[in-house]
Amino acid sequence: MALSDVLPDRPLTATEFEDLRESDAFDEITTPDASGSIETLVVTVDGTEHNLHYAPGAGWHRHDGAHSHH
Repeated sequence: MALSDVLPDRPLTATEFEDLRESDAFDEITTPDASGSIETLVVTVDGTEHNLHYAPGAGWHRHDGAHSHH
């Protein structure tokens, strides 16, 4: 399943995040973002964690071990 099939092309709302947590799309999904727009996700699929980040213009992308320099 492609992430673009599940995630909108924008940050998630808290409600959308809760809906994803309750769905069977991923083994587990967590976020360090406490409230407001959720731009960072940790998604577990088949026992593997994927760190995802949303950036305008780039959409959702993996941050697995990569350090971005802003």
